[in-house]
Amino acid sequence: MRRLSSKKTIHSYSRKNRPAYTVADGERVVVETMDAFSNQIASSRTTFEDMDMADVNPATGPIAVEGLVAGDVLCVSIEKIKCGSRGCIMCSPGLGLLASEVRRSRTKLVLIRKGKAVLGKDLEIDLNPHVGVIGVSPPEGEFPTFHVGDFGGNLDTVEACQLSKVYLPTFVDGGDVALGDVHAAMGDGEVCGTGVEVSAEVTTRFLRCDDLDLKRPMIETPTHWVSFAAAKTLDEAARLATDDLVRFISHRRGIDFEEAYMIASVAADLRISQVVDPQMAAKMMISKRYL
Repeated sequence: MRRLSSKKTIHSYSRKNRPAYTVADGERVVVETMDAFSNQIASSRTTFEDMDMADVNPATGPIAVEGLVAGDVLCVSIEKIKCGSRGCIMCSPGLGLLASEVRRSRTKLVLIRKGKAVLGKDLEIDLNPHVGVIGVSPPEGEFPTFHVGDFGGNLDTVEACQLSKVYLPTFVDGGDVALGDVHAAMGDGEVCGTGVEVSAEVTTRFLRCDDLDLKRPMIETPTHWVSFAAAKTLDEAARLATDDLVRFISHRRGIDFEEAYMIASVAADLRISQVVDPQMAAKMMISKRYL
């Protein structure tokens, strides 16, 4: 099985980027990723203000998929995430939902041990490893990898985890997907601006998908389908995610919009992915047993 080294990364999504790697459709590879701070945090004395934003959220790639053409849907099947042995969490007066309440910047180094993130002598958090950044080259423009949009990017959603599949619309031949910013643990919202940021090895397969028609990313977990949308406001992101899932239900069940809308209202959950990036992100999820 091939390994794609984290020595080849991007810090912005753009169709100007040239592929660093090319993989066959369906090929299984291990993608090495650096943490969100390019593996620069050596001690708790390093704070967010010390970071150069040009180094934040390196994404390994771009990775071109043979046979994929613009307009196809790319499926990124995440088979395994192996986290590094140490991560970090940061908060700062310039970062997160309550940034104005933070009196001083803090960096906490976190050991990853026996399926737990060790936050202190008496506090260990269960891991929920997932890929924070995963996206393809956008149709136009250039977007830093800490941004999110219809092309993917900084999804920061916990459902992009082991045994899940992330579906992305593509805009250039090959897709030119890049991924990174793995979190060993994070709650919905990522309210302080970071999860437990770690380097990782992500075993994945990149496949062309023929049976989805997408405007924005969508995620399939073993138990649920999850629509995802980002916008300037959380209200608009929630509206887009809801619209996408209602139309997905309508198509899957062969029913009209109104019928699908009512099903979503009683059987689907509208949630927040993150509220700390340049755009807010929402998701809506429904159990596969209703489809």
